[in-house]
Amino acid sequence: MAIRDQQKVRLSAVAGTFYEGDSLLLRRRLAEAEGKLPPPDPQAPAVRGVVLPHAGYLFSLPTAMAAMAPLRKRQVSRVILLGPSHYIGFRGIAVPTFNRWRTPFGDLSTAVELIGTMGEWNSPLVAVRDDAHIKEHSLEVQLPLVQYICGQPEVLPLVVGSLSMQDVHSLAPLMASLDAPGTLWIVSSDFTHYGSRFRYVPFTENVLERLREQDHAAAELIANRDLPGFAAFLGRTGATICGMNPIALFLGILDVLDPAHRIKGRIAAESNSGELTGDCSNAVGYESICFAH
Repeated sequence: MAIRDQQKVRLSAVAGTFYEGDSLLLRRRLAEAEGKLPPPDPQAPAVRGVVLPHAGYLFSLPTAMAAMAPLRKRQVSRVILLGPSHYIGFRGIAVPTFNRWRTPFGDLSTAVELIGTMGEWNSPLVAVRDDAHIKEHSLEVQLPLVQYICGQPEVLPLVVGSLSMQDVHSLAPLMASLDAPGTLWIVSSDFTHYGSRFRYVPFTENVLERLREQDHAAAELIANRDLPGFAAFLGRTGATICGMNPIALFLGILDVLDPAHRIKGRIAAESNSGELTGDCSNAVGYESICFAH
């Protein structure tokens, strides 16, 4: 998995659609979202990881910013991103060979030494797959937000495919070994996708209220670091949470890094596309969650 000698740039796939393609307009949107939040508490525990939505900024940026803004006072040297695959089906983790990631704010550099470490695992659950990254928006939409809040840290974007619970437990200790001081973990996931468009219509009355309740219940399980409870919730509700595998993997990683549960989760913000559009026939929920110690 050595990519040190390559000069390979992953170009933006959704700039101009999911977020502004012009750097000045993009910075203005991000600043407006941050400006609506209270100033970060300097005494707040240090954020180690966040769960963020990945819809277009028009829909989900305020929710994501609520979890990211507290990081402005923290030194972040490296960001490991876990996002679901929307275009390619596979099992395990897709590692890129790109050494730079382009956004309207410029390029972010890949943490290539971590990719080398992952190659040494010789795990059947870890493979080089640029095809999983080329069009994937779940990771890309987080990168301008990383640059805006954290500057220019190294990044390791990883697309997560299907995982069994056994896969999660196999990968979690390996992934936990990538952690180091100055590392931020970002898990990218939207929550319930409701409506015929998503083939998920478990209820037809009081839709927005029930969607809020369902997504809040899921977010609470995640914030409480209850991996078995989250898995049971998915089995019980069939909730169409696109990032369920990256979330499950991150919860497994936290269990390895912090078995005493000193890292606490907190729901930072919640929203729903139906609240903005007024259309609840097809709606997507957004949750942001901070994990701090």
